[in-house]
Amino acid sequence: MRTPVSRFVSGPPRLHCLRWEAAHRRADTIVFVHGNSANAWWWRFVAESFESAASLIALDLRGHGDSAWTRPPAYSPHDYAQDIANLITEFELERPIVVGHSMGGVATIAFAERFPQLARAIVAVDVPVTSTPRRNRYLRHLKSLPKVVYPDLPTALRSFRLMPNEGEIPPEVVLEIAKKSLIRTEDDTYTLKFDRDSFFGSDGIDVAATITRLTLPLLLVRAGESRIMLADSAEKARESNRLVQLITMPGAHHHLPLECPLELARALEDFARAIPV
Repeated sequence: MRTPVSRFVSGPPRLHCLRWEAAHRRADTIVFVHGNSANAWWWRFVAESFESAASLIALDLRGHGDSAWTRPPAYSPHDYAQDIANLITEFELERPIVVGHSMGGVATIAFAERFPQLARAIVAVDVPVTSTPRRNRYLRHLKSLPKVVYPDLPTALRSFRLMPNEGEIPPEVVLEIAKKSLIRTEDDTYTLKFDRDSFFGSDGIDVAATITRLTLPLLLVRAGESRIMLADSAEKARESNRLVQLITMPGAHHHLPLECPLELARALEDFARAIPV
């Protein structure tokens, strides 16, 4: 099992990432992009499920994990797209495949439209292809919630919940994610690492319309039980662009990188093999 190494992109903003180095230099490179309130460590279980010798990099987007926050807040999909481009450019990656989950998938789609020359293909995992006023109200509600502070680490770990809190995810996986999602404050309390201003009140782009304009191959991965990537919206996205493929993982829920890491890793490896270098 390969062990990831922490690396940093100089910025601004300064970005942290985890890197699983390949056994040889000519291997594929895959860049992973997490969802909102998450971090690079969410991809650990997928990375450890890879059978191929790919070079794997999981990025902490600005305002998340161990990456810098931005002031004034700048957390749109286009801002995150710039983070992805900065990582690829600074590390001199040769047209990697970029894989994003949820909000990270939206950012990956925005990246593919703005920087198609930097990637070979992209994957969007359980993304909101279409949004609704109800979803936008929910995102605005998340932004309005106060910062949560826990008196000690055991309390923080016991209180940690996924959002949405669903799927057959082993408790030890949730605990591992919790440990990587909390930070100790100056007064010895604990809080979550991400910047709440990253919930800016909408998905930020028209995802369905953007997909129609993409010039890179795109794999859409839908969780069969998803309440975020609806089946009819995903199918319409597939039909809208000949470069789009769609697969569905039956019985799975939104947090595919945690619930189905092995199945997701196999799907990504199959897709990578089919895309010309």
